[in-house]
Amino acid sequence: MPRKPVGCLLILACSDRKRAVDGKVPAIHLYDGVNFRVLKATLLERGWPAGLQVKILSAKYGLIDATELIERYDQRLVPDVALRINRRTIAELAKIPSPSSVFVNLGSGYLPAVAGLSRAFPRSKITYARGPIGMKMRAMKRWLQEVPYGTARLRGQAGKKAPYLYFFPDWDDFVYEPFTPKDGETTLGKRTYAHELCGDRVPFDGILLSLAHIHVGKGALHRMSNQGEQRIYLRRRLKIPRSLLLFGDCGAFSYANEPTPPFSPERAAALYHHFGFDIGASVDHIPLPEIDVLQADGTLKRTPLDQSTRYNRMYLTRDNADRFLWVCRRRGYGFIPLGVIQGLGARSYVQRLHDYIDMGYEHIALGGLVPRSDADILQILCAVRRALQSRPRPLARNVWLHLFGILRPKLQPMFRQLGVSSFDSASYFRKAWLRSDQNYLDPAGSHWYGTIRIPIADSVRMIAAGESHGLTQQVLAKREAACLAAVEAWDNTPSTVANLLKSVDKYGPLLERKGEENHFRHKHALLLRDRPWDKCRCPFCKSAGINVVIYRGASRNKRRGLHNTWVFYHKVLHGDAVPSSIPAAD
Repeated sequence: MPRKPVGCLLILACSDRKRAVDGKVPAIHLYDGVNFRVLKATLLERGWPAGLQVKILSAKYGLIDATELIERYDQRLVPDVALRINRRTIAELAKIPSPSSVFVNLGSGYLPAVAGLSRAFPRSKITYARGPIGMKMRAMKRWLQEVPYGTARLRGQAGKKAPYLYFFPDWDDFVYEPFTPKDGETTLGKRTYAHELCGDRVPFDGILLSLAHIHVGKGALHRMSNQGEQRIYLRRRLKIPRSLLLFGDCGAFSYANEPTPPFSPERAAALYHHFGFDIGASVDHIPLPEIDVLQADGTLKRTPLDQSTRYNRMYLTRDNADRFLWVCRRRGYGFIPLGVIQGLGARSYVQRLHDYIDMGYEHIALGGLVPRSDADILQILCAVRRALQSRPRPLARNVWLHLFGILRPKLQPMFRQLGVSSFDSASYFRKAWLRSDQNYLDPAGSHWYGTIRIPIADSVRMIAAGESHGLTQQVLAKREAACLAAVEAWDNTPSTVANLLKSVDKYGPLLERKGEENHFRHKHALLLRDRPWDKCRCPFCKSAGINVVIYRGASRNKRRGLHNTWVFYHKVLHGDAVPSSIPAAD
């Protein structure tokens, strides 16, 4: 226990007004009364103050932390019940290291539950909200404004409101400009990245590039890794503006099936410095429940990892982080070292969190979350936030918390409320080609459209599909040409719409996925009727027109993915749109 009072404590009553939610959610998200809205708005604006704990007196659950996962209920605490739970409530509060300041915002019916609070915190300054609800709310707001705030920041973030940054994972996701509807336009245009086309409205705050480029032999880092020992400034090579952050990680999923990572902490740190990254992640190894093991006959077999191996991976990740930070400090590298945590469950993530803070990390990422369910991710994140706020040795400022590979649109509000600072994901980008009926996000960010499928006639899959229908490659090529001509001639007149629908309906469904019927015609008609690309202001729709909704090759599919990313960033993440369908996890 610290010898002198540290941190701050806010005690709130639960609210009648609650969000309509299914299942368990963090208490701070569930309650939606005026006091909670003020609290959440303050945290979103300024970030979590280091050492601020928020405890809620719930009619159903008793005294709980704001990060506790609870279900919706309808119950009110009456004074006699509040009096009965007084001893238990005070005993729970007494477990908290003595805070320097306590603010109590409870109604008259809830106050008996905390009678004798000064006995639990004899050295703390305790303030009780008085008067009507509006006066109490304003007093709480003033108290919150006086709490010392501070979260570790990244380059260019000092002095700004609490950030919530999105990093776009790049694997050579460029397009060729000017756009041409012909396939294979690599010889017909200049290779161009999204940040070059979007001007000052780039749909991400930074770019995530993985050292796995070198390991697997593709990507921008691979192309530049064989150019000697002279330092390479990746930002200059890729024409990345200073407004965007360069984030490097090791790409742990690319070597998850291998016994050890392909990079040592020393090698990873040297590469981050060599390429001029702003942020560099420590070398992690994911303790997956099972991996693919290469058999003697050359096939891969899904094989469970024993518990000891999973623990070894977790501790290897921890030891690598320790060594990585030491190397960065010893060699004076200029990038920000970010420690990646791998865990088996919420408890092990919390244990490693304290290890990393003791090492000296101010920027920490939670890895290995991609295969986990929404419920698991929330449980881990709530446990981590609770551990940060109740840490016995308080921090001067809160850590920067990053989520690797996690988007989960319906969880985004909770991520922000729980103090996540940044995340990366390619979900919206990859959704452009991963499903057959939800590939193009409406420019308002409200719903998804399917696409018009015109497969490449001489592709292996299309030839096989043609053979299964008794069609020669010449017939396929003829039908393909008819589709492309119909797209080129389309001008939204009844005759050209009918001709396009007829041509596509005769060709595209040959490549149906198993279990699907030819249900595309109605969706094609709806897409052509709405013409959403005409309403979009992104550069990808402007240059490609109707071709942005043609499901065909990388020329169009990448543009559609970048369009989806544009709408996600500007309308969903930083607007008020909520898509009716949620993309699959990365």
